[in-house]
Amino acid sequence: MLPVPKSDFIGLEGTAHLATGGEPPLLKAHRDAFERFAADKSQGFDGYSAHWDMVDQVREKFAKLLSAEAGDIALTANASEGIARVTGSMDWKAGESVVVAEKDYASGRYALGELSRYGVEIRLVPSRGWEISETDLVDACDDTTKLVYVAQVNALTGQHLDIHALSAGLEASGTALLVDSSHAFGAVPVDASQADFTVSANYKFTLGIHDGVFAWNRRRRPDFTPRGVGWWSAVPGQSPDRFERKPDAKRLEFGNVGHLSAYLLDVSLDYLDAVGINTIATHVRRQTGRLIDGYRALGLEVITPDDPQRRAANACFAHPDNVRIMQDLAQQNILVWADNGRVRASCHLFTSDNDIDRCLDALKNCV
Repeated sequence: MLPVPKSDFIGLEGTAHLATGGEPPLLKAHRDAFERFAADKSQGFDGYSAHWDMVDQVREKFAKLLSAEAGDIALTANASEGIARVTGSMDWKAGESVVVAEKDYASGRYALGELSRYGVEIRLVPSRGWEISETDLVDACDDTTKLVYVAQVNALTGQHLDIHALSAGLEASGTALLVDSSHAFGAVPVDASQADFTVSANYKFTLGIHDGVFAWNRRRRPDFTPRGVGWWSAVPGQSPDRFERKPDAKRLEFGNVGHLSAYLLDVSLDYLDAVGINTIATHVRRQTGRLIDGYRALGLEVITPDDPQRRAANACFAHPDNVRIMQDLAQQNILVWADNGRVRASCHLFTSDNDIDRCLDALKNCV
């Protein structure tokens, strides 16, 4: 039984939508949110104030779902911006090091790789087959290591990493932990208290559009100061040559954030919270397990872990003809995602048993 009716979403009639890891459907309730935004926007200054009230309301909702405080939450353009704000805030010196898995997402690998221009050593941790080991990430660190980047759910393979174990392994060293929860938030629990910084895209399992959220763990990293400043990130009424940044995560928001996005997220976050993240996680892990069993029965190279706690909402297999497979499935109204030499099917709270069966039956004729 589905946690929610498929009819709550736009465009799912007759479609097996298994592409939320790339782009999800929006809720039909988002149409009213668009209208509320438009109505407020037409009201001049009062409407503009209403936009910021909505942003603050969304901060509260993000904080609840991320085990954080509202003052920890900033809205950003995307997860990559959040990653860059972290690396740009640190005073890098030659001889320092950073750690990232070689199979982790490009935004993290590139942001850390760019630090080599300052003489920072980039330690790329190889996988064990397809899997990233938390122990290997910790073991790659030493007293020169300033930052570790990791995605809670790997975008390539669907592996769910144990952030609590990784956080505990780094606790004594003072190494900062930056977690990208873009493929986790909205599908499985995300605990921002376990990292120094947590970022996420909002257009995937959060059921929003293209922007991001940033959680700054002020208790673990109270001295975080992003490079750059704008009118919104500074305490108002100061001179341009002598000013203070806001004391909370608003210091990351240099100017206007995505006001329209906030109206949509207000609906999405309530919707996800009403179902409950543990209910969603149980559902998507069951469905990814069915996909993995089906892939194996077809002789496909499964790259997502079998253990339910080591996976989340993505079930992936490697294939040299991955784009053609995606296109063949799309002709049958079955939406998956294909890039980087693999096919990724993503489940969410609207994914039915029939969706899984349709996908597996269709794969018999195109792999």
